[in-house]
Amino acid sequence: MLNERERGVLADIENNLVGSDPQLARLFQKLAYVRPRSRSAVAANPRNRRSMRDAGIAPCLLLVGGLLLIVLGGVSAAVPVVGTGIVMALLAFVLAAVGTQGGRRAGPATT
Repeated sequence: MLNERERGVLADIENNLVGSDPQLARLFQKLAYVRPRSRSAVAANPRNRRSMRDAGIAPCLLLVGGLLLIVLGGVSAAVPVVGTGIVMALLAFVLAAVGTQGGRRAGPATT
C-alpha cells in the first residue's frame, strides 16, 4: 500500500508522462486493461498437456539417473559427476519434450 506522499508523487509522475508523451500514456492505459491468459485453459484441454509419463521410460530413467548423479556428486564433491548429472537431466527433458509433441505416445502394435 502506498502512503499519501507516495500517491502524490505517483500522480505527479503520471501527469508529467501524459503531458510529455501522450501516446506512451495511452499505450500504458491500454495495457492496464489487458488480462493475462489463464492457466486453466491449458488444464482444461488435456491434449495440450505434456508430462514425463507420456514421453516413455527412457526420459524417465535418464531423469532419475541424472538427479541421482547430481545428489551423489554433490555429496562427494565431484564436479564432473554433478556436471554429468545435469547433462543427463537436461537430455531427459529434451527427449520428453520432443517425444510428446503429438500427444500420447503410441503403444505396441496390436493386430
